[in-house]
Amino acid sequence: MSTRDWEAEASVHERDDGGSELQYNFTVLKKGTLREMVAHVAAMESAQRARVVIEVAGGASLNIGEILQLAEQEGLA
Repeated sequence: MSTRDWEAEASVHERDDGGSELQYNFTVLKKGTLREMVAHVAAMESAQRARVVIEVAGGASLNIGEILQLAEQEGLA
């Protein structure tokens, strides 16, 4: 995603470490726009946000490093 659609549907997923080392279960924590989800994750405590990813409509997935970089660039952090 080189050009971000900040209004794209997105969801925050949290990893459940109850699975094996090769497979994790993910739980949807929240849904909204990409902008809302980036701001939501940036506001989380560091221990919790280390366990999340954002899934964006169209198949893109953002890890915590990418999320925090976007939050800083957009003034959402």
